Amino acid sequence: MIEHVEPSQEEPTAPMLRLSCQRIKGALSQLEVQAAQGFGGVEVSMLNDNLDTELAGRLLEFCAAVPGGACLSIVHTDLGSGTDSEQRIFELTNERLSRESEKVFAEKLKRDSSKEKDFSAAAEKRRKGQAGIESAVERLAAIDADLGSLEKVKLETPWYLLFSRLEAVNRNSVRQLDLSNCGLHATGLVMLTKIMLELETRAEGVKISWLILDGNELTDIGMGVLSRFLRLSSNICVLQLRNVGITEQGFSELVAGIVTNRSLRLLDVRSNGLIEKDAARTSISGVQRFNKTAEILLT
Repeated sequence: MIEHVEPSQEEPTAPMLRLSCQRIKGALSQLEVQAAQGFGGVEVSMLNDNLDTELAGRLLEFCAAVPGGACLSIVHTDLGSGTDSEQRIFELTNERLSRESEKVFAEKLKRDSSKEKDFSAAAEKRRKGQAGIESAVERLAAIDADLGSLEKVKLETPWYLLFSRLEAVNRNSVRQLDLSNCGLHATGLVMLTKIMLELETRAEGVKISWLILDGNELTDIGMGVLSRFLRLSSNICVLQLRNVGITEQGFSELVAGIVTNRSLRLLDVRSNGLIEKDAARTSISGVQRFNKTAEILLT
């Protein structure tokens, strides 16, 4: 039997410090670390300014003073760049991997030309190999130039500032992370999931066991990132992905990551109207042959 996990079972019992519709200065003035022991965490919603390094740091300091691990909730606050830079970074990074593979293949083709006994066949292989190498090298240089420019934009985005501070803390204290409706993209997920896996390897500090990403337009490309994370994570218990714009293709890729996962208890993918339900149920059936502990909420 699949165990049902109600979110209330893992929510902090102490009240949350709730900061709504604040500017950074106002939010900072209310984040009194010495008062954190009376709270279960902090929620920032509808922030009127772009989240900056100072606020990100203070939020994490507040969470560090919460006994037993905190809930950090940043919701209805745009953490994106406001441009298509995240999408471009994602596309170019994937293309770079493809071009690197093409270069390796072309180099092998050129090397193998020396094994040909027929002179004309050897020359043709060598020519094709060299052309492939030059084409790949030229495109890789252009990609690196574009990524270099986009990197400058990324370094200033709120999600990057937040995740960088999360990575830099010596002892993580965030147990539940809610980033609902924050304009996140798969590019941000790559960094976040990498950090979460790193936190799992640290001897000290708590692990992020509950991740909420509802309302972000992650689409199918984000499901590949989360699927890889699920395969490697040994601490994630609840993953909420309501209304993230995925189809059955992305759903199928996502649940494939659960097959070997032994920590996940609840995957919530409700309110994703693009998913074809019959195909999704087939995917769930296949996964549940191997993982009988994770509950998947679909409708």
